[in-house]
Amino acid sequence: MELSASTLIVAGVALSLGGFTKGVLGVGLPMVTLPVFSTFAPIPDAVALTYIPILAANLYQALAGGHFAGAIRRFWPMLAATIVAIPVGSFALVRLDAGTVSILMGGAVAVFAVASLIKPTMRITPRWEGPASIGAGALSGFTGGMTLIFGPPVIMLLVALRLKKEEFIGAIGLIYLTQLIPAGFSLAGMGVLRTEHIVPGLAALVPVGAALLLGQWVRGKIDQERFRKVLLVSMVLVGLNLIRKGLF
Repeated sequence: MELSASTLIVAGVALSLGGFTKGVLGVGLPMVTLPVFSTFAPIPDAVALTYIPILAANLYQALAGGHFAGAIRRFWPMLAATIVAIPVGSFALVRLDAGTVSILMGGAVAVFAVASLIKPTMRITPRWEGPASIGAGALSGFTGGMTLIFGPPVIMLLVALRLKKEEFIGAIGLIYLTQLIPAGFSLAGMGVLRTEHIVPGLAALVPVGAALLLGQWVRGKIDQERFRKVLLVSMVLVGLNLIRKGLF
């Protein structure tokens, strides 16, 4: 795949914006970068090119927050459901219409985020946390296996559980990391992730890492309620972007 200088600049800007979003909200790196990368590369290559920086960002986030063990104890059913569903999504990547999946996911995310903004007291009770975690994990694994976009179902669950800001950051980092490792094996097994993607993936760590640290600093200046509102507004935009991507 031949990449022009202008394409490399656009890719660098997309990676920086994605890293900054990840630093501020704990999510958003693939949701920002993949739509841009897919304009100059086939979807499988776009997924492969962004795998290394996404994996590294979530490894850092999972280990830096101090919530690693607690998140494992609380969300292991979700992680198990995700691992089972990831190979199904990777299989679907080369066989199903990703546009339809993107439209359905985008609609669900946008509706949930708007509803949460309108009714901020909406939450999942402890009684339903287990089943909801399994459902979110299965759906997240399927969509993540297709696109590396694990986030929307998991984000919806964690927002509905009303986690505190730093608990959310630590939990989402661990969940993403657990999802990305088996996804990498699945993508490699399907021939999507290849050795030719290693060097550009490592190069992408520079803009992502620098922007992530800047975003993390900004996050420290945001209080809990503002963090929640910014996250939900971002989810509305993500949902609309997924719908746009599926349609066009």
